Amino acid sequence: MVYNYKRKGHRQSWDPGNMQKAIDAVKGGMAFLTAATTYKVPRNTLKRRVLEKNKRATGHKKVFGGFNSVFTKEQELEIFNHLLLLETRFFGMTVKDLRSAAYELAEKNKLCHTFNKESRMAGKGWIAGFRKRHQQLTLREPEQTSAARASGFNKISVKKFFDILVEERSKHNYTAHRIFNVDETGLTTVQSKSSKVLALRGRRQVGSLTSAERGVLCSLVMCMSAGGSYIPPYIIFPRLRMKAELTDGAPPGTAFTCHPSGWMQTELFVQWYNHFLVHAKPTKDDPVLLILDGHSTHTKNIEFIQLARANHTSVMCLPPHCTHKLQPLDVSFMGPLNTFYVQAIERFLRNNPGRTVTQYQVSRLFGEAYMKAAVPLNAVNGFRKCGIEPLNEHIFTEDEFAAAEVTDLPLPDGPTDLPTTGGLNSTDPLPSTSNAVPSLQAVSPSSYTTNLDEKYDPQPGTSFAISPKDIIPLPCVSDESRRRNWT
Repeated sequence: MVYNYKRKGHRQSWDPGNMQKAIDAVKGGMAFLTAATTYKVPRNTLKRRVLEKNKRATGHKKVFGGFNSVFTKEQELEIFNHLLLLETRFFGMTVKDLRSAAYELAEKNKLCHTFNKESRMAGKGWIAGFRKRHQQLTLREPEQTSAARASGFNKISVKKFFDILVEERSKHNYTAHRIFNVDETGLTTVQSKSSKVLALRGRRQVGSLTSAERGVLCSLVMCMSAGGSYIPPYIIFPRLRMKAELTDGAPPGTAFTCHPSGWMQTELFVQWYNHFLVHAKPTKDDPVLLILDGHSTHTKNIEFIQLARANHTSVMCLPPHCTHKLQPLDVSFMGPLNTFYVQAIERFLRNNPGRTVTQYQVSRLFGEAYMKAAVPLNAVNGFRKCGIEPLNEHIFTEDEFAAAEVTDLPLPDGPTDLPTTGGLNSTDPLPSTSNAVPSLQAVSPSSYTTNLDEKYDPQPGTSFAISPKDIIPLPCVSDESRRRNWT
């Protein structure tokens, strides 16, 4: 099948109106030759068109040039809707998957088609036509999302988080400048990605210089408020003793420490909290709310909890595997910071041929990136997109929870012992860090609109004898697995 058929000859010189009159005359009993002579149209063309109209009961549309569309418009809409439904659940189809599914649909529904029976796939021409008719579809490289995050970000977890947030904010009436989010990230001496460069078209491989095969990891603790202010960073170097050279070029007010692993530890987080108190200065009349993830150095840190209670700091723990949606630092700050840090490393390597990036350059390179990323707008947008400030419990749409439908569990009857997250005060116990948060009932994604006049229904009445859902069913965990995971 050709991609875009264009007529090159001048064969159709007859009047289409006369052709229609000839067809009507033949239906009225006139002979083919008499009708063709009377209305000056080709006899064979007239005969073929009359026969085609008699066979039109199958529902296939005749396209000029001799090419038949395999599926009707309604059937293609159903395929389109099923594609989007699978994509919202993180099981998007590839082009090859769609070609195979189209063949199976045509075969099992006994539709007339010219698909390749040896490869059992629709042709590339059909795919090109399908994408042309549905220009809302595009090929995208999906972002890798773990199964834990896909199932963990569900309505029951998010609702419980916002219920606690509403209750905590009603107690103290925090302003935007008194709501903070803290998180850790890693800085390596080798850039995690490379910027795009101009190169010769067709070259097999384009390289980019790095300072080593594997880098040395330093941990960075970042904290920002919903009002756009930042607590100076806290850097952990993977070494035993600190040197003054390691601090050169760091942002003003940055605190430093060392640990052999380079990772956050319980005692190091207590040191960071003391660093936080110096800048945030919470008081009884002006307390702060600190939002963090459920890492064990945070939630199982008794010394930190006691200090927080003594220093008028309420602590809220984010639900497990939801930080990609609910943590402001992950949503709006860490991405730009990493991009600017990669650019700083590339500039250093370009301006210093023969040198490599070591721990002694990390502070300066990070300082360049931090001054570009730590702008008030990034902080304000992060809290806004998470629905924390201004408070918006309905910030997430229904289709954002669709990925959790694969492992959804029904709500149990009666009282439950669901894991909770919440604020800490002088009487509250330590928040639980369990990851077994069940999901709410299934949600159907919102409607998809292709233009101002036509709306696609995600669950229309099927126009197939065997629908796309039968060929490629929606993924779902078996009932036995659900019961095992619940218990």
